[in-house]
Amino acid sequence: MIRRILRLCARMPSASAFARNGTRLTVTAVMWLLAIMLCPAVFSQELPPADLQVPVVIDQLVDAALADRHITATETADADTVLRRTTLDLAGRIPTSAERDWYLTQPAQTRGAALIDHLMNLPDFDLHLRNTLDEMLLPDRPNDNDFREYLLHAVQQHQPWSEMFREMLLAEEKEGPEKGAAQFVRSRVRELDDLTNDTAVLFFGVNISCAKCHDHPLVEDWKQDHFYGMQAFFSRTFSTKKNRVAEKPFGEVKFTTTAGEDRKADFMFLTGTIAVDQTPAYSDEEKKQLEEQIRQLEREDDAEMLEAGFSPRQLLVDMALNDSDDLYLARNMVNRTWGRLMGTAIVDPPDQMHSGNPPSHPQLLTWLARDFATHEYDLRRLIRGIVSSRAYARSSEWVSESPAPAAATFAVAATRPLTPRQLAAS
Repeated sequence: MIRRILRLCARMPSASAFARNGTRLTVTAVMWLLAIMLCPAVFSQELPPADLQVPVVIDQLVDAALADRHITATETADADTVLRRTTLDLAGRIPTSAERDWYLTQPAQTRGAALIDHLMNLPDFDLHLRNTLDEMLLPDRPNDNDFREYLLHAVQQHQPWSEMFREMLLAEEKEGPEKGAAQFVRSRVRELDDLTNDTAVLFFGVNISCAKCHDHPLVEDWKQDHFYGMQAFFSRTFSTKKNRVAEKPFGEVKFTTTAGEDRKADFMFLTGTIAVDQTPAYSDEEKKQLEEQIRQLEREDDAEMLEAGFSPRQLLVDMALNDSDDLYLARNMVNRTWGRLMGTAIVDPPDQMHSGNPPSHPQLLTWLARDFATHEYDLRRLIRGIVSSRAYARSSEWVSESPAPAAATFAVAATRPLTPRQLAAS
């Protein structure tokens, strides 16, 4: 118990940490209170000012954590190592000989920024970021060419991550490259559990699959209400005969609790916020007509699409984008991007964001998430900020006789293998 309390000392709670369970004082809430009493210095620290540059905040908070632990970080890596690492991370390939010659002629004080500008203005950057997003969102799924075209178009247009999230979840039928956005939902629409949990994992950093049959046995944060509350947003989604994504005008999710109680699921986001069901009241005759239209859509190619009116998926998107406290959407993308570029995520594994798995650098994750959301979920700005930091450019060689510090301290650069696509492009 004491060990877990001390772990919690490293994590700052959100303002709604105790509100999610109403007035019920949970074990987690008690532990938070004990952590605050035991570690007042941690919880009294304020976040750095919002107007600071991203790399400045990264180095300030990472270095402060190292100083607290009496760890001396490695020096900046040599020029060739920084060149290779940055080119692999931004362009998805090793540098060319011409790039190396040019890079080494740049003034040492500005060559890092010049390299980042050069790489982020190449088509290679767009292709590599597209590949990274594709591997995250549709791993091991065949025939996703439309989706890859959509991602590339979105990256080339500097589309905010929040807008990409909206387009993928709403899965509207569009012409041109945007039509591929629907593939995220379409590829999972026949497996409701997959659609529910994959959305929670990939967009919000939360794996709620263990809360389906019972409250999560190891994580107090996640109850059956969370799993089925998320599932309620997708339960009306179905695929037509023409393989289009559609929504039924009505429908509900019911589940049985571990106590044997039958319950209807509310539209509930991961924060515990419950939304009002805005489904219109239909007469029995209207329901029969709508059910027949649904059957026609499932059987016939030329059936007319339904106008559902109230869309639970739209409701989920709105709730996620209005989550100004926990910032699940922003925290997840910041955490995954950090993990890709630094070798270890701030919350690791990245699908385990909960009170029992606190971030290694809580203030850093919170500041970066707020900055990401404030700047319109700009992926390029986030990536540029991380790779511009001194923490990113550290050497991976630990020369001290003492054991190397844990990867999550970011005192030493991680040694990362090339991905298959990086190998193919190099």
